[in-house]
Parts: sequence; C-alpha cells; structure tokens
Amino acid sequence: MAKRVQKANRGMTAATRRPQDRVSKIEYDRIQNALVEHDRVVADYESRWGVDRLPELVSQELRQRFWDQRDKLNQAIDLKDGRDVQHQVTVMCRAYAALERAAVDAGHKELTGEHWEMPMPDGRVLAVTKTMDEAGKVARDNRELVVYSLEELANLLHSRHNETMAKVDQVKSLFPGASITEVKPSKELIDDEIPF
Repeated sequence: MAKRVQKANRGMTAATRRPQDRVSKIEYDRIQNALVEHDRVVADYESRWGVDRLPELVSQELRQRFWDQRDKLNQAIDLKDGRDVQHQVTVMCRAYAALERAAVDAGHKELTGEHWEMPMPDGRVLAVTKTMDEAGKVARDNRELVVYSLEELANLLHSRHNETMAKVDQVKSLFPGASITEVKPSKELIDDEIPF
C-alpha cells in the first residue's frame, strides 16, 4: 500500500502568534510568499498527475532524494528562516520537475480523468473510474459527481456482502447478463414458482 507523503508544513500563522516564537514581518512574509508559490506549483502537478502519485512512479533513489528535499523545506519552515525557505521552495519546485521528467521517461502518463457516468435513482450522477488516482482527479474536476473507483466498488461490495448480496451474486451467476435494477431486503422468504 502506498505511503501518504506528508506535505510541507504550513503552520506559520499559528506559530507566530505566540510571543516566544515571533518572527519579523519581513521573515513571515518571505515564508508565506514562498509557500504560496510552493502550493501553486504542487497543485499544478497534482492536478495533472494525482496527489502523491509522481514519487511512486520514479526510482527509489529519486523518490528518496525528493523526500529528503521535502524534509529540508520543513526544517527551514520550523526554523522560521525566510531566505532558506525561499531557497528550499525553489529547489522543491525543481524536484517536482525532475519527478515529472523521470515519470515521463519511464513511460508513465498524466491522469486523463476518464470515467463512466450513470444517473442514480435519487437524481445524482455516479462516475466510475478504473483507478483510485483517476477517481481523485474526477472528483476534484467534477465536484457534483458521486465518484468511485473500481477498487472502491469492489471493496464496498465485499464489505456489504451479507445474505442479500449473496443472493444477488447467485442470481447474477445463474442468469448471465441479468441486470440489477433494485434490491429490496425481504422480510419473509419468497418461495414461489418462476413464471417461465
């Protein structure tokens, strides 16, 4: 399972409210300005490649160098060193570009947002994607959709696998091509003849 990578710290506002942690307005502005630029660059890469996906697509060595650079940025933020934060953000932005080049060189592609839509009985629209990464992109780009990946649907069906779902699975197996239009839990066993 993929490890969620911690983003660069953004806690400067809270940290500078305490008297013992005060930094000058110039340092505070330098840090905030650099972090705004960092967030802009990261948002661009994540909108095209998915959240935390790029590091997973590159070599272990490059991924580790990327994480080490993120640690340097966080250390500069913790030390409230505006000039170092600016420098580390510049290096971090170059690191994202290096990740993208390496991913493309390895044959990986940006997310497409490919999905399939179906109206739901309550009027909402369901969107289904092949992968979790694509689900994230579709959800960000189309917030009005109810978005699931195939993996999530498989997990959902498995977790809801009770007696009713077992019967639905059995019907689907016995009658290839049968479609589910509605599932209502029955309070009593129906044991009537099938009319054909």
